Amino acid sequence: MAIEIPNRYLLTVNEANFVSIKLSKSNYSLWKAQIVCLLESQELLGFVDGTITSLLETDGFDYLQWKKSDRFVKGLILGSLTEQVLRDVLDKATARDVWLELDHICNPQFEEDSDEEDYNRYLPLYRASLDGTWEKAEAFFSRENNASRAPLNSFLQTALHVAVGAKNDNAKHFVEKLVASMEDDPLDMTDCLGSTPLHYAARFGNLHAAKLLVARNKDLPNIGCDGLYPIHDAAEYGYNSMDVYTYLLGVTTVLDSYTGTSGIRLLRRLIHSDMYDFATELVTKHPDLAKNDTDERSSALKELAMKEFAFRSGSRLNCWQRSGSHLNCWQRLFFSCQLQEVTHERIPDDIESVTNERQMLKPKSCWLSPICERIYFITAIKKLGALLFDVLIKIAPPLKHNKKHYNALKLAECLCEKIESLSHDEVVSIVSRPLLEAARYGSYELVEIIVRKFPSLVHFTDRSGKNIFHIAIEHRCENVFNLVYQMSQHRHQLMISIDSSHNTMLHLAGKLAPQNKLNLVSGPALHMQRELQWFKAVKKLVPPSYWEFGNNEDKIPAEVFTKEHAELKINGEEWMKATANSCTIAAALVATIAFAAAITVPGGNDNESGLPIFSRNSAFSMFAISNAASLFASSTSMLVFLSVLTSRYAEEDFLYALPRSLILGLFTLFLSITLMTLSFSATVYLVSGQRKSYVLVPVAILACLPIISFVLMQFPLLAALISSTYGRGIFGKKSNRPFY
Repeated sequence: MAIEIPNRYLLTVNEANFVSIKLSKSNYSLWKAQIVCLLESQELLGFVDGTITSLLETDGFDYLQWKKSDRFVKGLILGSLTEQVLRDVLDKATARDVWLELDHICNPQFEEDSDEEDYNRYLPLYRASLDGTWEKAEAFFSRENNASRAPLNSFLQTALHVAVGAKNDNAKHFVEKLVASMEDDPLDMTDCLGSTPLHYAARFGNLHAAKLLVARNKDLPNIGCDGLYPIHDAAEYGYNSMDVYTYLLGVTTVLDSYTGTSGIRLLRRLIHSDMYDFATELVTKHPDLAKNDTDERSSALKELAMKEFAFRSGSRLNCWQRSGSHLNCWQRLFFSCQLQEVTHERIPDDIESVTNERQMLKPKSCWLSPICERIYFITAIKKLGALLFDVLIKIAPPLKHNKKHYNALKLAECLCEKIESLSHDEVVSIVSRPLLEAARYGSYELVEIIVRKFPSLVHFTDRSGKNIFHIAIEHRCENVFNLVYQMSQHRHQLMISIDSSHNTMLHLAGKLAPQNKLNLVSGPALHMQRELQWFKAVKKLVPPSYWEFGNNEDKIPAEVFTKEHAELKINGEEWMKATANSCTIAAALVATIAFAAAITVPGGNDNESGLPIFSRNSAFSMFAISNAASLFASSTSMLVFLSVLTSRYAEEDFLYALPRSLILGLFTLFLSITLMTLSFSATVYLVSGQRKSYVLVPVAILACLPIISFVLMQFPLLAALISSTYGRGIFGKKSNRPFY
């Protein structure tokens, strides 16, 4: 007799609470454990394990109740399957039939007996596949007829899986021979994760193998596992080689790979691999991918916002790379050519329609011929521009960085354009989080794009009541903070906002910066100076009444700064004293040497006149002047470093007084060492180097060593001090573009 299912089950069962994964051929054991738990909790397991037997139509009312219950169980199972698995069981009549078929498909005998499988039996074939020795593999196949599809290890990888991923000179020949030997095989065998050999070819960037596999079985690109197709693997590893992705883009015809959850995952992988031009193309073709906000991780705009190095603001460029920014007009010309090539020649709606279109564009002997020729000429110019740019990238690496940044900007604009058509609430749910993430990572370019498209979001705050400028100050992102200088009078409304803890922006500036931001400058003293610069910059923009504004802890901004930076102040004091001590010793040594050289002149003195013997030699004048200057410079350096050692080390001293003293001390020490070296070189020349080039050349070369050593080891610190103290600074208006 059938067990009746109470209606409460049909109304209250939420399958997603029990079964968190979709069944594929690689996760059967996990799926089975979850679905069994669901069925047991609802007393429905009997419909699949055979405890409750099927009834006949002649049983009347009992049959109707059984059928209703069986359809319910069958629906639960079918709803938890991937599309690939679902196709194999749609024709099954009852829930038990579906259950048995799934067990047969997804739980084959070799998987059950994997612990008993003697993989050592296939060890010679495994080694041959890795080494690419086809002769050994062919001999093994002659003894084992079905070895080509047999799993070689616990990951269920076959010889073709292993050979496609092998990195050796013989791998190409091995794969060709292996594919040729498997004449009637569709080459769709999967490993324990459901990956086919084409997945491996995409993963390892093996374009040759990918073409061989697709030539044999054109459906391979459309075989996925858990919504992941070979093109997904090509996108994930596309930063090594984009050739495989480009190829798979032309042969993957299943729409599921570009839409829905699979499309979102493909888009995210493209963004992770810095393939922004392909991502722009994908979003242009499938705008719904930009609008997806099913969960926080699925938003493509959020993924782009978290890519710190996607934009120029997050890149640590050297001087040569920065110089590439002056090539903007040429870059835009070449970039536009490339993007148009991307837009028009990739992801066709229908390969047949594209073929027909190209046939129509072919020049014919009619009045349309001149127009067609002109179209072909323009296309040729675009391709020539793209080719020329590829050559320039190899010659000038900065263009490669700028191309990546340009493509990222185009992707951001494309994503925002696709979202514009949504309602305000939908826009806020999708864009607000990426906006805050962009502010946190310092991607001011993305912040500008989002606010330009959706101006009202400039006032959006997170759960703590912090807007983009709160976050920029808290995370010390000066590029985003500087946007406030590009604002109109509306900035005052933003600058006076407070968060949920009643912290003003000045309170946040008073908090200690994240360690990764402190590490951008050298030494705790410069860390303290940078923190003071932030505090002063924010203080200038908030109303004077906010200088004494208390937060929830009844602390004013100055008190927050003092408390948060107490340890950094101590570390800065210790660093300054240690540096001053070391430099004082060096300056004292130079002064001692210079003084000794002044009273013991080279060559001695004349017995009659008492004057130095070489006093009339021009080299002696150089010795005297450089030695005296070295003595004075080293003495000055000692006095300056002594002032550093005796400083009061107040917070304000770290802003100008202490860095200024350190700059003067290091400069005079460098000058004294240089002059001492010059004085010594003149002495060597006077004593033994006159008219002896074999003495002068080595001395001149060796004299440069201490100077070069000092420049390499201490000049970066000196340059950082000068730039931080007297440079243009990191704050101020950086562009004339209005922000809000």
